[in-house]
Amino acid sequence: MKTTDPVDLLAQLVAIDSSNPDPGEGALATFVDGVVREWGFESRIVETAPGRCNLLVQVDAGGGPGSLGLCAHLDTKPVGDALAEWDTPPLQLVVEGDLGYGLGTSDMKGAIAAMLVAAHEWSGTAESGRLELILTADEEAGSELGAKELARRRLVDVEAILVGEPSGIFEPWEAVFVVSRGICCFEVVIEGTQGHSGLSERLPTSATVAAARALLALDGLDLRQAVENEGNVGPTMNAGVRIEGGVFYGVHPGRATVACEVRLVPGMTRSLLKDDVRRVLEEALPTDVRWSIRFEEGQLGWSPAASIDPGHRLVRSAVRAAADVLGRELPLATYPGGTDAGPFVEKLGIPTLTSLGPGWVSRAHGPNECVGLSQVRDAAQIYGRIASAYLSRREQEPSA
Repeated sequence: MKTTDPVDLLAQLVAIDSSNPDPGEGALATFVDGVVREWGFESRIVETAPGRCNLLVQVDAGGGPGSLGLCAHLDTKPVGDALAEWDTPPLQLVVEGDLGYGLGTSDMKGAIAAMLVAAHEWSGTAESGRLELILTADEEAGSELGAKELARRRLVDVEAILVGEPSGIFEPWEAVFVVSRGICCFEVVIEGTQGHSGLSERLPTSATVAAARALLALDGLDLRQAVENEGNVGPTMNAGVRIEGGVFYGVHPGRATVACEVRLVPGMTRSLLKDDVRRVLEEALPTDVRWSIRFEEGQLGWSPAASIDPGHRLVRSAVRAAADVLGRELPLATYPGGTDAGPFVEKLGIPTLTSLGPGWVSRAHGPNECVGLSQVRDAAQIYGRIASAYLSRREQEPSA
């Protein structure tokens, strides 16, 4: 029998490289598949591209119609150029006090370890219901090979889903996040007239100067589509995440691009956002240059925000469970980024709680990523309590 201690499990998960895009989630999915099969659970690896694997685990207690999914992604960001900045080996869980250092500890192998332990313990006492672990691929690169493909194939069939993304931003357990922001990425392409820089005062406005004006205008854009949401977090314009233009000294620039991203909140539409962007550019840009707005293809061009009704039974179960384990009630809030909740809500209509898990977003995607080991243990208890409450016969009632 493999260990059911969440920290021991976390150490084994961290030791398996599941960086995205390479080497992918295959080895980690195979390892977890072996663990849950040894525990007697049904498990299925769903490979959506060579080496890119999702894992669907089913724990069925029978005796009732209730079903709940716990979702975490198997992939991590790569170590990248930051290897020299790591104080510990990234693929080894190094414990210092209550902190466990290693790649993916916060985002989000700590949650995977906690979910595995919670499912194992719930299976020993459950009287009814079906608990599923939805362990996805490719979340760190847009979920095309993960949650989005599972949704397209309709392989997920539960009443509600909880995503275990780290719910600490700078402090542990800051909130129960019921909204995750979406994303829209686009470029403003500016075309003028390339020529000799000695004649710049006689030529149309430099494309790069016009690009600078566009960047400043977009940075100050008041997004009129902001709507009320939990935590009062509105949309964010990130202007000039990439700027390109110019040729060399002596050349008056004739072309430039400004790439921008908007973090979306519920209720926003691409057509209205485009209207807002066009309005400020028309005011800011000189008439002697041409310009256009080009949205990125696929999910980068528009991935809408996702939300769950704050009164939904899963949210109530999560708030109660967290209060019981942590000794304090967590507020409801909006997650600063996106999560795998989006495809499940948009494509399948499954109510999805967007984030409740151990770790800190601020420690992810960089050197010396770590998680609080007590947070991982607390998460296992919280997930177990949520499953017990949500799937109990006594708790069954129409979802809000």
